[in-house]
Amino acid sequence: MHAGKHILIVEDDPIIADLYQRKLTAERFVVELAGDGATAIESLKVRRPDIVLLDLLLPQVNGIEVLKFVRSTPGLQTLPVVVFTNAYLGDLVQSAWKAGANKCLTKAICTPRQVVGVVCATLTETAPKPAASAEKPVPAEPTPPRTLPATASTPASDTSSDSAMELEMRRQFVSSSPQLLAEVRQRLQAVVKSEADAAYLRWLEERAQLLSEMYRTLHSLTGKAGVAGFRQCAQFSSALEAFLRELHQAPQNANSSALRTFAHAVDLLARLLEAEGRADHDSSVVPLALIVDDEVFSRRSIISGLEKAGIAYVSLENPVEALEMLQRQRFDLVILDIDMPELDGFSLCQKLRQLPDYARTPVVFVTGTNDFQARARSSLVGGNDIIAKPFLPIELAIKSLTHMYKARLFPSEKSLAAPGA
Repeated sequence: MHAGKHILIVEDDPIIADLYQRKLTAERFVVELAGDGATAIESLKVRRPDIVLLDLLLPQVNGIEVLKFVRSTPGLQTLPVVVFTNAYLGDLVQSAWKAGANKCLTKAICTPRQVVGVVCATLTETAPKPAASAEKPVPAEPTPPRTLPATASTPASDTSSDSAMELEMRRQFVSSSPQLLAEVRQRLQAVVKSEADAAYLRWLEERAQLLSEMYRTLHSLTGKAGVAGFRQCAQFSSALEAFLRELHQAPQNANSSALRTFAHAVDLLARLLEAEGRADHDSSVVPLALIVDDEVFSRRSIISGLEKAGIAYVSLENPVEALEMLQRQRFDLVILDIDMPELDGFSLCQKLRQLPDYARTPVVFVTGTNDFQARARSSLVGGNDIIAKPFLPIELAIKSLTHMYKARLFPSEKSLAAPGA
């Protein structure tokens, strides 16, 4: 149906670009590749494709700028554009819709077959409608029915080809992911060392560069995990990617707490890759968290973090009521404010640890203080981690996901956090 259509793929990762090129070529598209936004714009000036598949997170000229160029250039304004984005970056998704994207896809969870289906469906939806006439013209030859790829049956040969391609991507990903994680760890060590630099401006500049490099590496890992079928790894990696993007935009927020959170998450990501490669985990369970905090604004910040992580939640302001609920319902994560009336967070944690189902449930404390005594006591009463207000919602999202994944995959192990975490 779309044989001979010209598609421009704007993707900076050569392995992912090659995969989509092969998949779309097999579907009889004419494929052109651009490795960055500037190259894409130059290509669009020369020739108008039939559709663009655009990664928003590009070096130099980003995808939003490419999209704005398309919508402001005569002759390109109606060009269909399908974009890849990160579900944890809500502002980026909104910017893409505002700039004129036809479809937004979450890169971490889209398979190549789904991408092809969306591309074909978008071409069908945006095709010019025939002008109305008094007499309907008779086609010269029969026209096949126009069905969307999502509902069309897939020939056995295509299924076999998809399976072979996915197997190849899994092998490549399993082979390359340890090196990508090693690069992230190496740069993280450099970020920590740069804290000792007395020249503050130089420190910020070096830190921003290192954070940017880690971000690009994780962006590559997210894409590769997604196309290789490592869905849970891709989603967790995309959360880390979003965390690094926020730290890169404000390097002063890359404090010791944020860096420890990130380091713990990278360590867990490495183990999650192994577990998902063995397929010995259940990723279908929707996690549920309990929030106990008597401050409205604090609860809103916590909720924002959990929503970024895709974690369902129950939010309560009364700790006594929370203890009663813990006795009736099972939660995968508990987030406690420390300073609360009637029953403080430390006491509530001690009580919940005595409940049969909560001996190893992750507990994260939220506090308005940053003193060592509070951190030490949180560990002594059975807490897994602590985060000081004000905090970045994405950091809380990463902490929550890290502890929940660890509790689910490695239930017999001790908590990740130490008193100073």
